[in-house]
Amino acid sequence: MIEQTAWKAAFDVIASLEEHGYEAVIVGGAVRDSLRGHQANDVDVATNAVPEEVKTVFKRTADVGIAHGTVLVIHPLSPVEVTTYRTEGTYQDHRRPDQVNFVSSLAEDLKRRDFTINAMAMTGHQEIIDLFGGKEDIQNGVIRAVGEPVERFKEDALRMLRAIRFSSQLGFKIEKATFQAISKQAQDIHFIAIERIKAEFDKIFTSEHPEKAIQNIQQSGLAKFLPGDFDQQSAIWEKFRASKESWKGWALFCLLQPSQDIEVLRAYKCSNYEKKQVENILIAYQLLTSTGWTKKDYFTFDIEVLTIAYEFSRVLGKTVFEPKSKLEIEHIKSNLAIQHKSDLVITGHDLLKWSSKKSGPWLKETLDQILIEILENRLLNERQQIKEWYLNELTH
Repeated sequence: MIEQTAWKAAFDVIASLEEHGYEAVIVGGAVRDSLRGHQANDVDVATNAVPEEVKTVFKRTADVGIAHGTVLVIHPLSPVEVTTYRTEGTYQDHRRPDQVNFVSSLAEDLKRRDFTINAMAMTGHQEIIDLFGGKEDIQNGVIRAVGEPVERFKEDALRMLRAIRFSSQLGFKIEKATFQAISKQAQDIHFIAIERIKAEFDKIFTSEHPEKAIQNIQQSGLAKFLPGDFDQQSAIWEKFRASKESWKGWALFCLLQPSQDIEVLRAYKCSNYEKKQVENILIAYQLLTSTGWTKKDYFTFDIEVLTIAYEFSRVLGKTVFEPKSKLEIEHIKSNLAIQHKSDLVITGHDLLKWSSKKSGPWLKETLDQILIEILENRLLNERQQIKEWYLNELTH
């Protein structure tokens, strides 16, 4: 498994650093996730060795964040990020420390971290170093800032949204003083680049409990300083799960806006792909809940767009006479006479030849009409039959 490989690589790196007289531990989310019995995406190491010393211990390294003390060790099993213990200066812009100072104390390094559940370390012998009660907070399902929460959020205002994101990912509650500090500092979120905010929403939308995040954003007052409308949404989000694709969450977020359009995606600087997928879902949803889908609609939209639009109709309690299930959608879609426009046995060149007309808008209109006839099983996708139908039906 990838996780086992990453852990083995990290422990090897720790052993090598210790052999050279340095101290090293695993830190951050990997420790938190291991205590919860969950897989860790990244296994990072912290050490009292400065970057130049780390690079002398290992043959293959890369400078991925050398200014902040991070060196990537290219281990045969898995790359490992190794960061020097550090403290941080003041945060004039509420985003980045004015300076980073390397220190030899693990306690000083852990003290600067955001939440107690992220401020633990694990030694090479798998002993847990927990100076701020992170273990207990994991057991009790609590998100708690390290030290004074207002100060943590003044340092980096994104931590407010990170607290909310962790609550949705882990299903934890935000500790009272930490939540009050979010309410107090909510306006500082405007210091944060929208791309960083968007990345947090991506994780919220793919989390186990997005409804917790939406509720916390609304109740903390953060909603007033973020693009979009968050009112009365948590009950709807409770019925939603996006799996690994955050654009499904963005689609529901757009659908719940008063205008039901994709303008909010521009505010969050979503990608063109995300905007296109969301736009298709919104169109498919509106067609489904107003007139129902035609065979042309089943042909136009891919199966994922159709099933998500159908899911949204159920989440929002809209009456839909058909389809009655995802299975029915898949059945109708897979049994269409053709699946792609390229499946048509004729092209616009054929119509020009048969009609002796000049090219113009009529070509697309006629091809669309032929496509509908074929999808509705009134015409076979066969060249001679299409020619006869065209000459008899459309030229007279």
